Amino acid sequence: MIKYASLDINKIKNLLSEVQENIQALKEFSSLSFKDFSNDKKNYGLSEHHLRRALEGVLTIGTHILSRLPVKTKDYQEIILSLGKHKIVPEDFAEKNKKLASYRNRLVHMYWLVSEKEIHQIIREHLKDLEKFCQYYLKYIRKKS
Repeated sequence: MIKYASLDINKIKNLLSEVQENIQALKEFSSLSFKDFSNDKKNYGLSEHHLRRALEGVLTIGTHILSRLPVKTKDYQEIILSLGKHKIVPEDFAEKNKKLASYRNRLVHMYWLVSEKEIHQIIREHLKDLEKFCQYYLKYIRKKS
C-alpha cells in the first residue's frame, strides 16, 4: 500500500489567506458599473492581477490536496474536476467552475486577448465561487487535522 504525505496545513492556510485578500481587493471593482470600471484604466490592470492571483491560489491549494491522493491530473481543469470526484468540493460545483481553471491559462498565456469587459464580468459573476472554494478547502482541512 502506498503511503501519501500528509497535507501541509500551514501552507494551505497561508494560501487561503492570500486568496481571500485578493478576493477582497476584487470586491471593490465588482461593485462598479462597467462604465465606471472602464473609465479608470488602473481598474483593469489591478483586477486582472488580483483575479490571476486568486485563481492561482485556488489551483495551487487544489494541486497540493490532490498530490496527497492517488490521483493524476494533466491540466488545471482536471484539477477542479478531480476535487469534485474526490468530494473535496461538490461535483456539480466543480463542473460549473472548471472554466475558471481555463481562464487562469488565458490570463497567463493569452493576456493580450483578455478584455476589460471580460474581466469585469468574471469578477461580478465569480467572486462568490472563489469564496466557496475557500470554504470547501477549510472544511476539508478541518476534517484532516
